[in-house]
Amino acid sequence: MEAVDAMSDVVKNVNAWLWPSGAPTVLPAENEIQVWGANLTRSPEHLAELAAMLAEDERQRAAAFRFPVHRDRFIAGRGLLRALLGVYLERLPGLLRLETGSHGKPCLAGPEAAVGLQFNVSHSGAGVLYAISRRDVGVDLETHERDLEFAALIERVCTPREIAQFKSYPVAWQKQRFFACWTRKEASTKASGRGLAGGARAWEVCLTESSPPENRIALRDAEGQPWSVLTLPLVSGWSGALAARGWEWWWRGWCLPDTFLGPNRG
Repeated sequence: MEAVDAMSDVVKNVNAWLWPSGAPTVLPAENEIQVWGANLTRSPEHLAELAAMLAEDERQRAAAFRFPVHRDRFIAGRGLLRALLGVYLERLPGLLRLETGSHGKPCLAGPEAAVGLQFNVSHSGAGVLYAISRRDVGVDLETHERDLEFAALIERVCTPREIAQFKSYPVAWQKQRFFACWTRKEASTKASGRGLAGGARAWEVCLTESSPPENRIALRDAEGQPWSVLTLPLVSGWSGALAARGWEWWWRGWCLPDTFLGPNRG
């Protein structure tokens, strides 16, 4: 429990320090992506209100978690997603229909799907990012607290040129460089809807330094369609990336208040 609380404090710093606090007011413009950061550690009262927004299948998924901390993070993450979409669509969060694609990418279903709103979600530890747009979009968030086998993962998802560059870094740099590369890979493949298993090596995104974050990487998929990805500005200990179809889009970021519950409720 102490580790979770410490991570929660870091997430609050990410949201409060780098991005202003706020809630949605208008739908994204045609070339705009709105990014929302939030803390998944919520008060029991707030968590209960978020849980009340979930559909029956989401409640069953929540009940299947072995540990309460993971259950509560799932409830918070899914409830906040519904609350966000409810504001954008001017609908009650609990009435929205969400479906999952073949690679796990969620999308709107039912009448609200006709609005053309796209979204993507990524959570790590006690933090979560939501990307809302009118185009295919992917976002990824990773805490550096994760204990991963860098070398094995790099060999599995990177191109030969990316692998060679990664191995050229001093050992002290490899963890940070790995997460910068990994989040770009994840965001790019999530945007395309393929998932890492279907196209991580197709996106060569690890040959460019991540600073400054706005220096995005232009990509083309196997069909020649344009995509691009950039590294999001986060505090030390976290990495994030945002990807979308096309090259001409722009983004803005906010953090959701800890009391946010959706339409007309904070």
